[in-house]
Amino acid sequence: MFSGYIWLNVKARDVVETDAKTGCPTKAGPNSVTAVLFDTSDPVPQATMEDLANKFRQIAGTIKQGGYLWVGTLTAVPGDLKELYARCNPGDGSTVDVWTSNPGKHQRIWEEAFDKPLKELPAHLPADSQADQSPIMAGIQKLKLSLFDNGMFDNVPKRLVLVSDMMENTPAYSQYKSGADYNVFKKSPANSRFRTDLLGADVTILYFNRPERKFPSVDHANFWTQWFSENGGNLSDFTKLEGM
Repeated sequence: MFSGYIWLNVKARDVVETDAKTGCPTKAGPNSVTAVLFDTSDPVPQATMEDLANKFRQIAGTIKQGGYLWVGTLTAVPGDLKELYARCNPGDGSTVDVWTSNPGKHQRIWEEAFDKPLKELPAHLPADSQADQSPIMAGIQKLKLSLFDNGMFDNVPKRLVLVSDMMENTPAYSQYKSGADYNVFKKSPANSRFRTDLLGADVTILYFNRPERKFPSVDHANFWTQWFSENGGNLSDFTKLEGM
């Protein structure tokens, strides 16, 4: 009887307490951070949005218990991001011990706070917007400064997912005018203005392959591979979305 009491006490101490607002472990903090930035500054076909929704669900499914997920959209104003979601995965009912916790209650918390809102999120993204500029580099820089530089994420793996046609377009530098020539970019004001340190973040691009682009997509991928490399990141996945 006494040994059973000791065992339950030890198991109770193993329960991971989470912050009610963020869902993150209160003591250890988040064990990873993933940022998903949507750039829907130009119209997106329905088939592409469906493919995007599927891939977003796959990404959300890779966030383990204690991992922090931030989701937001790029706006036409350089450095201005709209936050849509920001929370740790609290873990579903299978992640808690039946002897020391309530798996059913934990499952409901996970569904309402993490699973359900992420399933519904793609349906609320604008698919027919039209902006006069697309400040992708400024958005990445702002995201790094406001999220990756947060003290909570100093020593955890970082991942950046960009959903975009990756057509940088600002007065400082525009790929509509200059194409994907990296030497042209290096001579532009954008090279120094939007320089940042992504702290070794792994980068995925889910690519809107727009037909009006005047240069090969492989040149575009090479451009961004070099840009991320020079800004402390690693572009490991460049995937074209279907329907474009």
